[in-house]
Amino acid sequence: MEGINVEFTNISSNVNIWDSRAMKTFRPEKKTILNNVSGLFRRNQVGAIVGCSGSGKSTLMNILSGYMSSGYQGTVTLNGAQRDLLSFRNISSYIMQEDHLQLYLTVQESMEIAMKLKHSTIKLDIQNKISINNLLHNLLLHEKRDTLVYNLSGGECRRLTMALELVRSPKVMFFDEPTTGLDIVSANNVVKIMRKLADSGKTIICTIHQASAYHLTTFDTVYVLTPSGQCMYNGESSQIVDYFSHLGFQCPIYHNPADFVIELSLGEYGNSIDTLIKLVIDQNLISKDITDKSINNVPIIYSREYSSKYFSELWILMHRTLLTTFRDHFLVKVRLFVHFLLGSMFGIVYIGLGKSAMHVRDNAVLLFFCVMFMTYVAAFTMSIKFPLELSVMRKEYFNRWYSLSLYYISVTLVDLPVQIFCTFLFCSLIYLLSGQPFELFRISMFLLIFIVTGLMSQAIGMLVSTLCKSFVINTVIVALILMFWTTYAGGMIRISDTPKIYRWLYDISFMKHSVQGVLHSIYGFDRTVLPCPVMFCQYGSPKVMLKTIDMYENLYWINVSFITIVYIVLKICAFIALKYKLSVV
Repeated sequence: MEGINVEFTNISSNVNIWDSRAMKTFRPEKKTILNNVSGLFRRNQVGAIVGCSGSGKSTLMNILSGYMSSGYQGTVTLNGAQRDLLSFRNISSYIMQEDHLQLYLTVQESMEIAMKLKHSTIKLDIQNKISINNLLHNLLLHEKRDTLVYNLSGGECRRLTMALELVRSPKVMFFDEPTTGLDIVSANNVVKIMRKLADSGKTIICTIHQASAYHLTTFDTVYVLTPSGQCMYNGESSQIVDYFSHLGFQCPIYHNPADFVIELSLGEYGNSIDTLIKLVIDQNLISKDITDKSINNVPIIYSREYSSKYFSELWILMHRTLLTTFRDHFLVKVRLFVHFLLGSMFGIVYIGLGKSAMHVRDNAVLLFFCVMFMTYVAAFTMSIKFPLELSVMRKEYFNRWYSLSLYYISVTLVDLPVQIFCTFLFCSLIYLLSGQPFELFRISMFLLIFIVTGLMSQAIGMLVSTLCKSFVINTVIVALILMFWTTYAGGMIRISDTPKIYRWLYDISFMKHSVQGVLHSIYGFDRTVLPCPVMFCQYGSPKVMLKTIDMYENLYWINVSFITIVYIVLKICAFIALKYKLSVV
């Protein structure tokens, strides 16, 4: 496949800003990020977008890479043909400013998994392994191949990010501020690698916040943006000083030309920005007259160079998720410890009460709080854990590593045994210590209702964390949802004592179905009268107790089915929300 020229014409972008003035009038203020900019980045070259903070560099990069698919005006063409966004992602890679990596994989494992996903194969052949070795050597990572990612330096993480994307051999590569946060040696290494990639036939486009004089000589073309989101220079990097000198703006001796250009865009050398912008517009109009004649309105479709094997990709993703899950000792051990600690504490406080008719009400309170514990811990665990993976998944999904459905299935399947084991641990401690009836069918039903309750609560946490950007808002909403339905669980106030206008909420309350299912697993199914150590026990008969709390009717399997259906619906909604969130940037 030949190299690709990326051309953009009349790109404009505005955003709505809700400041204090806008809140008073309920009308957002429109801010222009990019204002009618045009340009061309050629194959076999490194093109740099330069500008001060707020000049629209990242926005332009997001538009050119396809990461921002709406919210702008203008066109982007590839080799003179309209860009088909989905197929363009098959032959391009976007390396973002933050290095979103799997921290609990080694460098070698990260590369092997990326290669396996590219070829949809569970086992790599000799040629694939040689390719990985070559990439690690070329990007100066060979000596770190057995090092976990979270032990790498910033420069090594940046080079690993590049290596992972090079596995796919993209024709166009976008880098958003690749040198930001790196020391001068690491930054120079990154720039040298970009130079080599361009010399190998790729189109390299990057944004640079603070470029050194050496970096500037490495770039082929420089595209300078002003604070108003307009272009004031579009040409060869070697001609910057002469170009502005010819216009009367002399770069001071021994001054970094990149800094000089940014200072010029900020008006520190006189208020002549409008003149410089007009010169670039006139230059673009001349170029446009020449290129318009060759534009092809039919988009070129770039297909993937390999066929997807869904079961192979699913297996690879599950293997990776297993590695990262069980190497994250803190998260797994904390989940186990919390279930063990609370199960032991509840069981010891209520030890042996389940056998006596004298303590039936106390035992019912224990079971109610066990349901609350399971729902809260499961929901908050997922609402904390899932957003941590979103940044990595967003980058990989955008760069076409895998399909979203396979990733979603792998995350669900891998976490399933962990959640079930934590539930089993908690329920076993509660059941044995509190002296519940030692009957196999009751133990099975008790465990089943807690498992489906925990999974359903996890789905709530996943859905809310997908919809909310802020961790604080995420936490508050999860707490509000759980507290609302806890009110209608039947453990705080009887259904018959609730105002009639609100009683219908009990029928759709997953908490009520869970509490009812747990109570019937212990006291339902014609359990015999409990032994009473005193003269009279009001709730010696399980049926009397169930009737007193308005849960006399045995609906255990309906309870389980209802919670299971809610779980499935929430998982589907979470997937739809995740897909929508990834498609709208």
